[in-house]
Amino acid sequence: MDMGVDWADLELQVREIAETHWDGKCEPRYVAGVKCDGIIELRDDYWVAIEVSRENSLHKLRTDLAKFGSIRPAQMAAGVYVECYFITLGDTTSLKDTGRANKVEVMSVTDFSEKFVGRSAYNYVRSQSNFGSAVDPDTGEKDDAFFSEVTYFSEEGNKKFSLEEIAERVAAGETLVLLGEFGSGKSRCVQEVFSLLTCNGNLFPVLAINLRECWGLNSFDLIIRSHLESLGLSKYADNLVKLAAAGKVKFLLDGFDEIGSQSWTGEVQRLKELRRRSLVGVYDLVSKCSRGGVLITGREHYFSDDGELRKCIGVSDSADFLTCPQEFSESELEEYLKSNTKLVSLPNWMPRKPLICQLFAKLEADEISAITDNANDEADFFERFLEAICARERKIHPSIDDEVLKKVLLSLAERTREKPYSSEEVSPDEINDSFFQVSGLTPLDESSIMLQRLPYLGRTDAGNSNRVFVDEYAKSGLKGLALRDHIYYTNKEISHKKWLKGVGDFGSRLLSQNVTNWGDAHKFAKFCQNHGNFQVAADVVAAQLESDEDHIDFNSLNVTSASFDSLNFSQKAISNLFISETTVGDISLEGAEFEKCRFERILAERVSGIGSIERLPEAFIECSVDHVDNLENVARISELPLTKGQKTIISVIKKLFFQKGRGRKEEALLRGLEEYWDKDSAEAFLRYALAEGIIIEARGRHGKLYVPQRRHTKRMANIIEKMDQCADEIWSLAK
Repeated sequence: MDMGVDWADLELQVREIAETHWDGKCEPRYVAGVKCDGIIELRDDYWVAIEVSRENSLHKLRTDLAKFGSIRPAQMAAGVYVECYFITLGDTTSLKDTGRANKVEVMSVTDFSEKFVGRSAYNYVRSQSNFGSAVDPDTGEKDDAFFSEVTYFSEEGNKKFSLEEIAERVAAGETLVLLGEFGSGKSRCVQEVFSLLTCNGNLFPVLAINLRECWGLNSFDLIIRSHLESLGLSKYADNLVKLAAAGKVKFLLDGFDEIGSQSWTGEVQRLKELRRRSLVGVYDLVSKCSRGGVLITGREHYFSDDGELRKCIGVSDSADFLTCPQEFSESELEEYLKSNTKLVSLPNWMPRKPLICQLFAKLEADEISAITDNANDEADFFERFLEAICARERKIHPSIDDEVLKKVLLSLAERTREKPYSSEEVSPDEINDSFFQVSGLTPLDESSIMLQRLPYLGRTDAGNSNRVFVDEYAKSGLKGLALRDHIYYTNKEISHKKWLKGVGDFGSRLLSQNVTNWGDAHKFAKFCQNHGNFQVAADVVAAQLESDEDHIDFNSLNVTSASFDSLNFSQKAISNLFISETTVGDISLEGAEFEKCRFERILAERVSGIGSIERLPEAFIECSVDHVDNLENVARISELPLTKGQKTIISVIKKLFFQKGRGRKEEALLRGLEEYWDKDSAEAFLRYALAEGIIIEARGRHGKLYVPQRRHTKRMANIIEKMDQCADEIWSLAK
């Protein structure tokens, strides 16, 4: 046992375990003139006496046996039987016979912990089980691949945390909330923190619980008992429930967003009440048992704001919020490539997401070159990458054509549109059916095996044959490609589909760059809406807003009863658009202008570009907003105590990196800055940014675009936050 705790603390833990097991106070006291480390008076006629020793020598045992030899006769004379335990460090094999001869049970501290709280048994069994969604996509078993350690950030982004620091803070009894989108590594973080915490000398288990398995459990004791029962360790439940209530157990709780389904219909307060009810058990656990230390994870935007999160899961105001990085940093990517591949770099267009990197690393060098040399932008790269992945799978399994494989993936991504947010799993039958629909053939045995290991899809666990898309970015891209084809070929079959969800942010950007005639797209959207698929119109609007058009006439398109991931009106003049009875993730309004538009009864999570809900444009009527991002806009920059050149650079960075959209035309970068615009500073920044790969040039429909490379976002945020204190060479470019 790694004795990472001091002796006094270890002795205290032994007494706490004894108190929990025997339901009585265990405290040192003098009996018959000798001091005993722990006495528990179970009844008037029955005591337990415990001696705890650093030493495991026969001499020390005989010394403590002499103590018991004084205590027992004295208490026997008073009609009290005394049960005696000698607890020591190290091996006790040579001492047990001597103890048994004197009716004293000899145990190591590890054996003592194991007998009553099952620390070693729990650590072993739990370490063999899945940690949330951290599973091998092919087998569904626990993910034991090399872990490329990443840096976690405070919610404000101004502090960094390593895995070791997170483990240390939980060990110190703190409560941490780790937020991140699907696939950002929250579950793997829990797995690694568990491994670190179980290496110390604490005698109590660290309970790592997958919250998605706790549906309907409304109290902390039920959650603990259900968790232990699922591992076959129910015999320790009573003691661990008591220790948890006493604040002696540390908890790693993964996936507060996976307990109950989150509906996207209804009133704001109704949604909040549904979330609150689904988390009653988690609230009970965190509010009553967090003194031992808690790490709890979940999706970043599951709640309306941090206040609702605190109320629903029971964390105090002192709890710190951390976020998972959405992509590898350059140093993290370098470590990943070094440990998992023979590659030395990746193309600028490629997102640094773990799954994409994993799939990319499987390609041959000539395949990689073909993609990177010919791709023009992020969307083009994604489709070429998809085709290369499918071609690779066809080489492995020649029974499936790569074009068929691509269409199967598009079909499966589209099927998730009809599923509730809480369960997007696709069954083997659905996979086979998609194969039949696109090929006209029933899959043979070899084909069926291949279809069960499709790229981008993974198993949820070893005992479940269903599959789920393991990367939101990839799923969104596939949905965008599928909708592009439907629009291009005017596929009226989808007009009768009941899609519940949008195409996603990346899917919108991809669709935006592939639609050649927006008038035809509007007509197709109206046709689908007339036949019951309301979501197509929402997807077309979201995609056109991602285009580089400054003025967009939607030709009286009317969107209702649909869902938007985002509405990016930023820096655009919008006309003849009507939206009602919809839900929206993000609405960006900075620099937006509206003519003959009406947005009625919209339920939005966040709105940016306005100072308060009261400042919504007149076009918005009876809309509900959970959160307003009251950030400084471009106009406020003029008030900063900076030179014109410095204000210009801040403005350009904000427009490129912190306003929604694929990129910015050069003239759009100038808009709104006339009073402090400095041409020389702007041109110096653009030259530097292009040379350093911070931005790239891309072809837009109406000219050249400057496209930000998102891996540099944190650097740009540091410049905006610290300004002349940032020590970044970009700041020296200001004239």
